Parts: sequence; structure tokens; C-alpha cells
Amino acid sequence: MAGYRVPHPDKPHIASHARRQTIAARIVGVALLWALVGVMTFVADRAVPRQHLPWKKLTLVDPVGAATRVKAARAGADPAACRAVLAAGGIAFAEAPATTNDWCVVKDAVRITSGMAPLKPADAQMTCKQALAVALWERQVVQPAAFAELDQAVVGIDHYGSYSCRRIYGQEEGPVSEHALANALDVAGFRLADGTSISVLSDWHDPGPKGRFLRRVRDGGCKVFLTVLSPDYNAEHANHLHLDMGGWPKCS
Repeated sequence: MAGYRVPHPDKPHIASHARRQTIAARIVGVALLWALVGVMTFVADRAVPRQHLPWKKLTLVDPVGAATRVKAARAGADPAACRAVLAAGGIAFAEAPATTNDWCVVKDAVRITSGMAPLKPADAQMTCKQALAVALWERQVVQPAAFAELDQAVVGIDHYGSYSCRRIYGQEEGPVSEHALANALDVAGFRLADGTSISVLSDWHDPGPKGRFLRRVRDGGCKVFLTVLSPDYNAEHANHLHLDMGGWPKCS
């Protein structure tokens, strides 16, 4: 480069001085970078809603945000933390026994007993992280969508089951279903306060409020669960929404 002269090998003190300057410049650069990160974190911590910040604790009170799914998965990985979030959010639950049957292994399972619109049937055992996601989805997605589209609350959630010792689609070979780990729930429909029932099978293609409601709960579920599959995915899901916290990230 024009104008630059390499330190003369006969003058080692000049080369040493250059190295010290380079090291000092790097230290200053790293310090400035960390200072900038600290300032940005400080500002975000006070200006950005907690549901968008992954370092904030998950609560069932906060609306669904950009960091909700990450925080739900993280809380669900710690049995004690998962139960603490449920309890703090007013969700009562009973411990479910562990199950081992061939390749079907259920650990850390609970049954939600109150604190949200009842699951029907009521004996759905789920891993704590799945139960946490279901409770969060019911409170922050399902109920707001019901009031927005149908002007009333959901008072019951019909489902086809959570735990089932089987492979995907019940095939003899292939990947194990998340249902075999009690890490999924298949939602068939919803019961409203006025006695109306909404069915995924019957109402998914409804152009009115029932169809809009179902799509809103599906879309909102994609921000809570790892995998959400609906009638838009394939014919096998024509009659239910598959919600799970253990599969691959997919929303359809």
C-alpha cells in the first residue's frame, strides 16, 4: 500500500510498538462492542414487551410474542420450572404416572384439572411442556380469538387424545409419533358458552366467523407449539388440529 512502510527488521522496538497498538485497538473495539450490546439490552429490557424477550421468564399472563415458543420449550425442559409456571398462572394439575411400553416412554406427565376451558375427555395426560403450551394457547390464543370472532368464550375443548403408543399415522414402520411420548394433542373442536359447537371437520372451510376462528387458533398455535398441523396440511388432519412440542418446526 502506498505510503506504508514495514517496520525495519533492524528496529525491533518499532515492530513491538506496532503490535502493542494493534492489540490495544482490538481490546478497545471489543470493549465498545460489548458496551453497545449492554446499552441495547438495557433499552430493550425497558422498552420491548416481555413476551418478545427470550431472557424474560415465561408467564401465562403475557400475550403470545416473538419469544414465546422459545421460552415455552425452555421452561418445559425443566420439570420444576414448568410446574411453577403452570401454578403461577392458576392452572391446577395432577401428576400422571410414568409409562414405558416398548418404544413408548412417558416421563414428566401431568393432567390439567382446572384453570382453563376443560379438555374433553378430561383424562389427557401430557408432558409438562405440552400441558404448559396447551394452557398458554388456550388463554392467549383461543379465548381472544373466540371473543373477537364469536363474541363469547370457549368453555370446552374436544380432542381425540394426547397419549397413544404408536408410530406416525399408525404405520407399522417409521418414525415414532409424538403421541407415543404424550407430547401432542389432537384438537377436534370447541364448545362455546351459548352451547354452540365448532368442529374442525365441519367448519374449517366455513367463510364466516367459525372458519375465521379456527384459522386464528391454528395460526396463533404456530407461535406457541413447535408443530401445528391442520386440514391444510393433508387429508389425515381433516378433522383435527395436531399440536405438539416435540416434533420439527412446522406450521400448516
